[in-house]
Amino acid sequence: MGRFWVKAIKPIIRHDLTGAYMRYMPGDWFECRNQERAELRRGKFIANDYAGIEASFHGLDAGVLVLGAPVPLDLCRRYNLEMQHGDDFELPWERTVLWRSGSPFTPEAAVLGLMRIDAGNDESAWEMAAMLRSETKLARDIGSEEERERTLEALGDLRLPVYDTGVLWVRRTETTEEVINLWRDEVDAGADERHAFLRTIYTNPVLLCTLPADWVGQWMRG
Repeated sequence: MGRFWVKAIKPIIRHDLTGAYMRYMPGDWFECRNQERAELRRGKFIANDYAGIEASFHGLDAGVLVLGAPVPLDLCRRYNLEMQHGDDFELPWERTVLWRSGSPFTPEAAVLGLMRIDAGNDESAWEMAAMLRSETKLARDIGSEEERERTLEALGDLRLPVYDTGVLWVRRTETTEEVINLWRDEVDAGADERHAFLRTIYTNPVLLCTLPADWVGQWMRG
C-alpha cells in the first residue's frame, strides 16, 4: 500500500526507494510513494496512472458518504467503492469519505485519500486527512467576528491554517467518532463549519494528515 509504478514524461532526477541517486528519461517507469507521486504529478513529470491506483486500492469496508444534493452513486464503480447519501456527518464504514456534493471531487482523489488513512499494522497511522482551504488564509481571515472570538478563546490563537471541510477522509476510531460527533453538534447548532472543525481537531488528539490546497484538483481528468 502507498507505492505506485509511474511513467516519466520529463527527465527526472531523484532518490529511489533504496536511497540511490537515479536519473529517469521520458518513458522510464519507476516506483514511488504517495507524497512524491503527488508532487511529481503536480509538476507534470509523470503520466496519469489511474490503473496503478486501481491495482493498489483495497476497498474493504470503505465508502463515500454524500452530503447535500444527490449525485449518481456509481461514480466510484471503477474502484468498487461504495457510495450512499446521508443527511449529516457520520462514519458508516471503517474508512469514510465525507463529501459535500458541490465541492471538488474525483474517484481517484477519494481512493488515494482513503489509502492515506489505512491503518495496516501501524498504530501511528493517520486517522483523518483533510486539504488546506488555502495556502495563505488563516483562521483570522474567515468567518464572523463571533466565530473568530470563539476560536481564539478555545485555542488561544487565530494564526491557524484553515481546512477545506467539503471533503474529508476519516478512519473510524474512538477519537474520530468523538471528533465527528462534536463537530456535527457545533455545526447543527449554527456554528461556522470551518471554525468548528478547527476547534474540534485542535482540542482532541486526532492524527490528521494535512494535504495541500487543491489536492483533489490534481486528480481532475483532462
